[in-house]
Formats: sequence, C-alpha cells, structure tokens
Amino acid sequence: MRVLLLSSLWPPAVLGGAELHAAQLAERLVDAGHEVGVVTYGSPGERVIAQVPSKPYPLQEFASQPASKRALMHLRDVWNPDTASILEDAINAFSPDVVHSHTVQGMSAVALTRPGRMQIPHVHTLHDYWLLCQRTSMVQRDGTACTTSCRGCAAITAVRERQIRGNAPDVVLGVSKAVAAEHERLEWASGRLRILYNPVESPPEPRPVRDVGAPVFGYLGQLAAYKGVGTLLSAFKAADIRGSRLLVGGRGPLLSEVQSAGAAPSGAAPSGAAPSGAAPSSDGVEALGWVGGDTKEQFFNEIDCLVVPSEWSDPAPIVLNEARARGIPVIGAEAGGIPELISPKASALLFPSRDSGALSDRLRMFAAAPADYTAPPELAPLDWAGHLEGLMTAYRDAGAR
Repeated sequence: MRVLLLSSLWPPAVLGGAELHAAQLAERLVDAGHEVGVVTYGSPGERVIAQVPSKPYPLQEFASQPASKRALMHLRDVWNPDTASILEDAINAFSPDVVHSHTVQGMSAVALTRPGRMQIPHVHTLHDYWLLCQRTSMVQRDGTACTTSCRGCAAITAVRERQIRGNAPDVVLGVSKAVAAEHERLEWASGRLRILYNPVESPPEPRPVRDVGAPVFGYLGQLAAYKGVGTLLSAFKAADIRGSRLLVGGRGPLLSEVQSAGAAPSGAAPSGAAPSGAAPSSDGVEALGWVGGDTKEQFFNEIDCLVVPSEWSDPAPIVLNEARARGIPVIGAEAGGIPELISPKASALLFPSRDSGALSDRLRMFAAAPADYTAPPELAPLDWAGHLEGLMTAYRDAGAR
C-alpha cells in the first residue's frame, strides 16, 4: 500500500508527541512492506517529498513571534493557498492508495479537503483540538485552560466546518474517547469517528514492585501551568512524605519555578541531562531539564510512580502509556483522556484536576502501599502490532466509502 502522511512538523523539528508518532508510524509502515511519502509544513526530513512553505514563520518558533505575525499565521491557517497546489502535486506524483493526515496546523483546512476533492481515501488522526481552537489546545496564552469556547475560536471552527463538510476525511481517529467526544459537535464528523489509542515501543520487561518506604515520584512533559506543574509542586510539598523525591523532566515557562523548588543539574540543565545527574534540594524536588532518548529510560528506571497532573483536556499523554507499559503506577488528573488510560488497578489514584489537596492525598496513598497500585503485565497499553492492525482496518474502510 502507498501511504501519504501529512504532518505539520517532522523530526528533527519537534514540538510534541504528534510528529514523533507520525515519524514512528512511517518507519513501522515501511517495515511492514508499505511505501510512505510525507508532506510537511516547511519541515525537511526522511521520506519528506514536499513541503508547504512555513510562512510567516516555522511552527516551532511560534513563542518568539510578535502579535502581528501570529495574527497572520492564524489567517493563513484558515486558508493557505500554497497547500492546495503543493499537496495536489504531491498526490499526483506519489499516487497514494490512502492519505493519512495528523497535525496539519499551518497547512489549513485545505489539507483535510484536497484528498477528498481528488477522490483519494483519507484518514485523519485527532491528536489535539486544532479543529476547535486556533491555539490547538483550548489553553489561553497565559497558560490557563479554557473553560468555554472564545468567540474567535468559535468563528474559526464555523469557517473550518463549512470548508471541510463537502470533502471531509473518510475516517477520523481519536487518540482517546475524550478527544473524539469533543469533536462530535462537528456535523461532518458524524459517523466517521472511531478510537485508536497511541501505541508505545515495546519496553523492557516490567520491573518487580520495589519495597519503598520513601517513593520517587516523577513528572515528564512541558513545564507549563496548564500541565499542572505548579499544582504538583505545591501538592508534593504539602504531602511531606519523609525521604521521598520528585523528579521533574522537561522545559517550559515554569522551569525557574521548578528550579527554585529544587535544583537544576550541575551545568544548568543541559539537553539530555540524566536523572542521576540532578542535584536534590532540601525539599526533595529535582529539576532534570530535557529528558529524552536513553535518559528517558533512566528516568523510568528511577521513579516508582509517574504523576500526570494536567489542567487541560489532555487528549492522550503518551508518557502515561509508556509508564504503564513498564509496570509503573500513575497518579493522574481527571482531565481529558487521562482517566481512560489509567490502569483500572490504579483508578483510586485519580484526582480532581487543579485540586492540590487531593493530589497530596494521592501521593500519600501511594507512599503507604505502592504495590496496591501496580498493574500486571496484561494491562499494558496497545502495542504497535495492534495499532497497525487497527490502522489497516481504517485505511480499508476509508477506501470503501
């Protein structure tokens, strides 16, 4: 099968998990004997056959842009004329059996309608809320989660719905029930939505439960308010579990807050700093800086429990599945897709999002009886073999519509 993937970003240009997933998918498809081409928004890389010019700026540079350029980006993200011609040329040149779009921010709704106009089977994966929110996350610029849809986003949603309605993707995959449910309001998506969870790489053998009186908790992700980092720091301090530690991996606007609660690694948190290189503070908080590659495995080996304290409708944190696949219990916020991804055995560790007191209670609950919350291997999340099987079904169904 010839598969054309659409993804705004492509490694090495990475902002989040969606583009990493798409790149991993490309390799898995090739390993399974399929041919893969990729169209991106100005991101060169392996298997990329065409790039939509990243005007007015590359997505990964959004944080440093002035308001005037951000406004222009939002305008082009409603209608990008470059996408139409470049994607059409790529489809004609590659002759795909199916187009599979992922995050298409910057390429506009044209990326979701051109395959249908050309009568090419089309599958779209919902990794975020781009179809509903101009910031893709339903999070405000100050880092707080939205509680209602603002007028600007409602207007853009209405425009995109009109654009897509006549040539919508044949199958729409949500990475969780929660993200799919948010998109049920889109009239064109009715009857096309289904769930296909994010897979994880095959991990090492799940480790045995450790008898720990002073557990090591871990957080891995962007250091931002909507991720619940501030709530976690407050809750950990209030829990006051003698001898326990909190390893915090990641970068973001709250880095200085994490560092003031703990200590950066010697040398100011270099990229790829290993957990073992962090300097603990008197409060037990350790700021690790960016954690990835081999250092991610070190991180998982060192922690006893992962904490996912999101304060937004987090679609499906891949780090949660990575922890479950290693037999690491997860304390998670009742937000987005987190509750459905938590192991049933650890469901008692769920807590109301933004509730620092409740999170402190869950930290103490785990510390009192860690073995009670560890899932057996059969509860591990979806592997790549199962994911590809579900994807092939979606590809075939798209061609049959």
